[in-house]
Amino acid sequence: MDWENLLENISVWYNIFLEWYSQQPLYGQVLAIIGIIAILVSIVILIYYIIKGIAYLIYYSIKGVFYLLKYIGYGFFKLFEGFYLLVSGKSKYKSRNNNQFNIRNSSTMEHRIFLEYCSECGKRLNNKMKDHLEKNEIVFCVNCGTRIERIQAVQSIIVSH
Repeated sequence: MDWENLLENISVWYNIFLEWYSQQPLYGQVLAIIGIIAILVSIVILIYYIIKGIAYLIYYSIKGVFYLLKYIGYGFFKLFEGFYLLVSGKSKYKSRNNNQFNIRNSSTMEHRIFLEYCSECGKRLNNKMKDHLEKNEIVFCVNCGTRIERIQAVQSIIVSH
């Protein structure tokens, strides 16, 4: 590229612009300056958003590839862990062999079996009501409002058997 020729072309166009600009009235010159500034600001804003968009595109592409590889690796880990547990015969979860836990669990299961229905309206008690009865020994039926106590329930179980 010939730099001298380029600089000569720029100076020719600059001189043409200066001749046109000097022939304009004052309000025309002010509006021309405002227009040039508006065009330059819009170009800068456009360049900013283009660069920002490219940066977001690169960032989220890299993030997506990272998560893709991460979860593919996690899937292989879980697959090989399952094969290992299957071949070795080991269990992933430890069982509780505490006698107190087993006794407590069996007693709550008895209460759960017999405390399925409200004695007044006959509607089934939901799990939240059963848990509340086991913890606080008093619950109110959500359907009819009858007060159900754990002691009465245990006595009714004993009387019925």
